[in-house]
Amino acid sequence: MKSMEAANSKVTRGSTRHLGALLCLLLGLLLAALPAQAELKPETTAAYQKYIAALDTEMAAQDHSQSGFLWIDRDPARQQAVRRGEIATQKVKSLSVPEGMIQHWIGGVFLPGANLAQVERVDQDYADYGKIYGPDVSRVKVLSHDGNHFVVSYRITKTKVLTAVMDTVHAIDYMPLGPTRMAVQSRSESVRQVEDAGKPSERDLAEGEGSGFLWAMNSFWRMEERDGGVYVECEAITLSRDVPFGLGALVDPILQSFAEESLKKTIEAKRQAVGSSK
Repeated sequence: MKSMEAANSKVTRGSTRHLGALLCLLLGLLLAALPAQAELKPETTAAYQKYIAALDTEMAAQDHSQSGFLWIDRDPARQQAVRRGEIATQKVKSLSVPEGMIQHWIGGVFLPGANLAQVERVDQDYADYGKIYGPDVSRVKVLSHDGNHFVVSYRITKTKVLTAVMDTVHAIDYMPLGPTRMAVQSRSESVRQVEDAGKPSERDLAEGEGSGFLWAMNSFWRMEERDGGVYVECEAITLSRDVPFGLGALVDPILQSFAEESLKKTIEAKRQAVGSSK
């Protein structure tokens, strides 16, 4: 019986690996079938800005809410999960806009033994971002700093069958909300795809040119110190090219898994960095 269970387990693991490889191959073929270039249109940008403006209003209300500050607290099972050390994630929305797509995800974690000042120090340690978030993030540079406002540039490298490299600039605001709470907003001011990254011919394309893998990104972080640690959660919103009609059912689930994996990876990297700073 045990030998049969072990054999079945091996078959299951092998089948899972085979399925994963097949999905990656399928995604590669689908992406290869897409036009190599996708131009960012004014109506696409306008739709994204409208979505972010509505979210800004929601975030402002949430930041000053006494009982609804954290998404983690809205579900007792989710709260218990993060207290056990899990990273909780949830898709908020996947929205098609004119010639584009908005992905909106949220995730959270609990950092036992940490305090708010410690998390803030790690967040503002931009010199170490390459170590903390690499290899996805590199070439980090603080362009300006005035109080709680930073303008930071860094290179983003993302791989899912194909590799996309973007040089980006972000405006980041730290907003203390009392002795135990803080909100952080990060907004992309520039996203430019890098052509021939790492080669002598490397160059940044103009804003809105390229494959359309990423055109804009915003993140809203909330942190609260209590229960012997710090709750940290992030809402990540991105704008990219749309998926051509007829391919959505195949491509969208893979894109969703990629968005969730990216968010989890970012949160886990922050957790490790805060743990190492104690």
